[in-house]
Amino acid sequence: MLKPVSNGNILLACLADCPADNHARPLAQFLYETLAMILRIKNRVKMKTPTEVKFDKVVKVGFHEVLKPLGFKKKGNNFYLQLENLGQIINIQKSSYYSKDHINFTINTGIFLPEYWKGLFYNQDKEVPSFPTEPECLIRKRIGELRNQNDTWYDIDDNTEESQLISEMRANLENFILPYFNQLNTKEALLDFLNSEKLIVAPLAKLIVYGESKQLDRAKAEYTGTLSEIKNPHFLETVREYGQKYGLE
Repeated sequence: MLKPVSNGNILLACLADCPADNHARPLAQFLYETLAMILRIKNRVKMKTPTEVKFDKVVKVGFHEVLKPLGFKKKGNNFYLQLENLGQIINIQKSSYYSKDHINFTINTGIFLPEYWKGLFYNQDKEVPSFPTEPECLIRKRIGELRNQNDTWYDIDDNTEESQLISEMRANLENFILPYFNQLNTKEALLDFLNSEKLIVAPLAKLIVYGESKQLDRAKAEYTGTLSEIKNPHFLETVREYGQKYGLE
């Protein structure tokens, strides 16, 4: 005898009580198991809170509706535009301390250069990702830096007026993020920017990019400067490996 899936569920109880020799028993068994599975799935699915619904609307209306016509592809809370020689990324990052009723988020941007990826993983046989993530980018900036202000985060809770927040997100795109991307939409512009700006980039990033791009004068200068600052012997070995790779020794 099969037990009913839930109390008071007469349909399932009746199907479960079919005699074993009844020709309808296989169909009853199938229906019972199917409905049981549906109920289990339904019990696992949790409804989104009003705050989560507002966040989804901010992402959709404040970002997706602006970026999709420009060619950006969406994956989760990430938007990626593939240009001829580089890629541009926008990531909406939730704070690790957020709750379903109070979401705290910021906006990260990144410039992805395939040459940097290839040089970074040259001995690991990794393929260049078709949809890279923001941490994999050569240049990474948050919205606060683009706005020339402190690190900036936004809050959503039950009392948030999402239309006002959507307008602010669109203003971030139109006034800060997209103009910044437009300045760096070619590899040549990116290399000049990398050379002229005092950027915080990953260790060896400039050396790798200059070496992979065959800009050996810049690579040599970066290599020599890096060697003079290194105290860690393991890191020194890595730097010398790149020096040999690019013929800088």
